[in-house]
Amino acid sequence: MPPREQRLSAFDSELVDRIRAAGNVWRIDGGEILLPRAFGFCRGVKRALASLEETCDRHGRTGKRIFLLGQIIHNPWVNDYFRRRGVQLLSNEQRQRVEEHIRADDCAVIPAFGVPLGIEQHLRATGCEVVDTSCGDVRRLWLWAERAVRDGYAVLVFGKADHDETVVTKSRLAAAGGSYVVANSLDQVRRLCELIVSRADGERFRAAFGPEATNADSLDAFHRLAQVSQTTMLYSDTMKVRQVVHEAFVRAFGQGGADERLQFQPTVCHATQDRQAAAVELCAAGPDLVLVVGGFQSSNTRNLYRLASEYARAYFIEDAEAFRSAGRLHTIDLETDKPVEVADWLPARRPLRVGILAGASSPEIVVGQVLQKLADLLRS
Repeated sequence: MPPREQRLSAFDSELVDRIRAAGNVWRIDGGEILLPRAFGFCRGVKRALASLEETCDRHGRTGKRIFLLGQIIHNPWVNDYFRRRGVQLLSNEQRQRVEEHIRADDCAVIPAFGVPLGIEQHLRATGCEVVDTSCGDVRRLWLWAERAVRDGYAVLVFGKADHDETVVTKSRLAAAGGSYVVANSLDQVRRLCELIVSRADGERFRAAFGPEATNADSLDAFHRLAQVSQTTMLYSDTMKVRQVVHEAFVRAFGQGGADERLQFQPTVCHATQDRQAAAVELCAAGPDLVLVVGGFQSSNTRNLYRLASEYARAYFIEDAEAFRSAGRLHTIDLETDKPVEVADWLPARRPLRVGILAGASSPEIVVGQVLQKLADLLRS
């Protein structure tokens, strides 16, 4: 749809276009900068941003208030861009009191992750204009999980319990009358499986998985289990979860019982899978250094960083402002979730081969600014 693509021009980069046309390699004095075959905005993000751009265009002349129910995507540059366009972004706390902020003559925009079902129902009941930009892959996850609940399964969500997408998934499963449990790591999945195999009581289950992670008081419902994944999780980890759960159910219920009691849907979106595969290809080619560009709260970008770290010296940055100097870099410690500055991040030798990865929520304009600043440092 050309009109929508044109409206995304605010996020484009001529430099990125030139490097892509040159085979994703930028050769400069001081080395090479490499881009993967797939990076940056996915189709779902493009659709969400185009819808919000159109909404701003329509109401910019009328003065109608536009409220965004959370971050449109997890990227600070993008959210700041829409604030400058006059969009009012509600915090999670404000979203819980949505009736205090949004009137019937306002426009409410549902972000790409969706909103909890009760909030969406309230908005539609008020009669305000609702623009739904939620991702198609996320909606498919909800539909599959809700169908599993109707078929008598509890749901294991492999993801982060407090991630915007999973918060919405939990709300929809609860509304469907289903039991759910959220596990954010393979270790948590193994812990859940140990509890199921040992027929643990509800007290042990609740001690291991608190109210943010489950709406169940006991493990009884989880003896029939459907597994989904937050769409931005690592696909390789999702498949490991499937194996761990299946092996545990064979121990608990036998092979036939496991086959009858388990359902599995690999709900990691195809764009996320493609970017993860492209990241592995680039990192396995042996760059001296990899920079991963995206919002610090972006789950899919965090997972790209974890992948890159398995292959090369890697750093996670939000934008070109991260380059304090050739000697200092602003990044984040994912263990503590705190921003940090690291020294001696850029090797002194030349030439260098540096790979750049960008999450599905990373705008090319920010990637281009990173590329230009990095090239300046390599040339100096």
